[in-house]
Amino acid sequence: MHTNLTMKTQSTLPKFLQPNAIKNLKRVGGNNDGGYVIDKQNISNSDVLIGLGMSDDWSFEENFNSINSVPTYIYDETVSLKKFLKKCFKYIIRINKPRIFIHWFKTSYNYINFFQGNKFHCKKLVGIDLPPNYISLTTILNKLKNEGFSHVYLKIDIEGWEYRLLRDLIVNSEIIEGLVIEFHDLDLHLDKIEDFIKNFPLALVHVHCNNYSPLNSNNIPIAIECTFSSEVTSSQLVTNLPGTLDMPNNPLIEEYTISFSDKVLSL
Repeated sequence: MHTNLTMKTQSTLPKFLQPNAIKNLKRVGGNNDGGYVIDKQNISNSDVLIGLGMSDDWSFEENFNSINSVPTYIYDETVSLKKFLKKCFKYIIRINKPRIFIHWFKTSYNYINFFQGNKFHCKKLVGIDLPPNYISLTTILNKLKNEGFSHVYLKIDIEGWEYRLLRDLIVNSEIIEGLVIEFHDLDLHLDKIEDFIKNFPLALVHVHCNNYSPLNSNNIPIAIECTFSSEVTSSQLVTNLPGTLDMPNNPLIEEYTISFSDKVLSL
């Protein structure tokens, strides 16, 4: 059945998505889209950072490393320095669009500066083992285990493929220090997310609605960002969201405020 999508300010989420309240949250990454609110204790405890999904923004990984410099692997097969430079060249000859040229020039420059030493851009898509272009999360984490890493921080924004990773996250949870993950098409997958939260031992500590995506006719957001931490002992729940550290992904429209209800049903 087709869902009628509407733009509203007030959103509704099921109770199982109501996060634990903790004091040591920190915003990491750029303003608006690309920045996430996470447990800062996870940053100092991590010995490796894995980013799944990059596009032209790795400000989260840069900011994380400015606090705790660790080996960093970002997986995204859809972009490369060659593609950034190609766009840069495309717009250098279009003198009527200098801002676009400057964006791609800065992106290329920042790429060269960041991806060196123990910072790697891995040109693969994560979800299934199918060489040479695809790799599973379990394969990635098993390699890290064999190399002696035991406190992995994961950032996941892979446009729907995150649902292929939920079982892998549960199975490998003993080495996951923290996780921030964006869930897309949320209203279609509430049952999967509820099952994941019940079986994933890390605590949900923050939720934020991505206002680039609309609310459906039941005021359920289509995309949300969820943060999990291994360091939580409190069972007190957050009641007011967004918080002071949050920023709208799209700065041109209002944030979605969140209420929690037992009556939210999956489509």
